[in-house]
Amino acid sequence: MTNYTKKRFRYLSGLLFVIGLLVFMLVAYFLIQSVRETFYQSRFESKYEFISLEEDGEVDPVQVFHGVKVNTFVQDEEDSDKKTGNIIFEVKDVPEAKLKGFKVHSDPKGMGAFTDAIQYKVMVEKETGKESFIVAMKTSPQSEMINSKPAKYRTYSVNENGIIKKNNFTLNTKSKMETQWIRGLSGKKHGYYTNLPYQKGGGLTLMATAILGILLVIGGIWFRRKAKMIESGQAA
Repeated sequence: MTNYTKKRFRYLSGLLFVIGLLVFMLVAYFLIQSVRETFYQSRFESKYEFISLEEDGEVDPVQVFHGVKVNTFVQDEEDSDKKTGNIIFEVKDVPEAKLKGFKVHSDPKGMGAFTDAIQYKVMVEKETGKESFIVAMKTSPQSEMINSKPAKYRTYSVNENGIIKKNNFTLNTKSKMETQWIRGLSGKKHGYYTNLPYQKGGGLTLMATAILGILLVIGGIWFRRKAKMIESGQAA
């Protein structure tokens, strides 16, 4: 019976140590990624800034940036109160994208009606003063989001020469710059390395997980001491 108890304590000790080690590795990973995210965000903000397009508190859906005209509007409106229908995005009066399944805010004011689906931004490089006009949109219909499918995004960037670049991506394939461009879509703030610094209670969760790892290691030490005490008693 004593040998069985000793073996059980040693097994529990090893198990708790392993689980505690895995928890610490998880905490270390997210801590390192959070530090990287903080440094990256700081570098970005020191190099670039976003300029507001608001006029009288609104952003006009029709914008012209270095000869490139863009426009966003609702097509096939079914209910004037709910403002439902397809969101159409045009470049130079030619339809470029049709976003389906998005709820358009009632009583819309400019681009505020399409906040969850599409946004306009102007990004300026501080050192050179060069501007880029950015259109960021989420192309995944709401029905796909309900089924927990990965969100799909698209960006259009227009430089001062009027050259347009289009890119499709997901949260797993986005670039560092695209991380900044899609911020605010659906009210979320994504990070390039990790979303943890931008999640409510993220730091508290990391701390609680670290404490759990400490308790697991302490438990492992306690069971190992118990096993040694039993072994010492047998030797005596």
